[in-house]
Amino acid sequence: MAKKIIIQIISVVVLFVNLSYGKKNMKVAEDIVQEICASTNDPTFCFKAIKSDPRTAAENLTGLAEICIDLAGAASKKAEKLAATLIKTATDPQLKEKYRACSKNFAAARGRMGEAAKGLAAGNGKAVAEAGLDGLNESEDCRDEFEAPPKDPSELAGLVGKLITLCGAVFLVAQYV
Repeated sequence: MAKKIIIQIISVVVLFVNLSYGKKNMKVAEDIVQEICASTNDPTFCFKAIKSDPRTAAENLTGLAEICIDLAGAASKKAEKLAATLIKTATDPQLKEKYRACSKNFAAARGRMGEAAKGLAAGNGKAVAEAGLDGLNESEDCRDEFEAPPKDPSELAGLVGKLITLCGAVFLVAQYV
């Protein structure tokens, strides 16, 4: 009798492990992407960005996390490049200082996406989530720079918004890996 109960318990544990493993390794359904993106600050952009990556249709949840990390890393690199250009061309010293601060934020966010990639490779969803949240906070710190005048006349604010969205997606997808 005790043997039978132990076998049943082991069977249930194996079933749950297999279901969990299967979910991480099944192809990502569109509703999962929508669920992740719905909690970001720009769900439409998030969904379009993820779905525009040709890898999305064939990926599992771990692959989706990699896509989100890649997109956020590319966005931070693009924003950092724009900030460097704006530092050189801005004539207002206050704007130059804000661009310098943002450049540091973008470099830090890009570094966090590197940490997220390492965490993902190690199977550490918590590290991915923390790196995504850190990248989001760095991006928000840049956005906060422009709450007080002078107003930024460039397209930097749009890039910051996209970066916030993508770092948020990294944080959210980490809940699945």
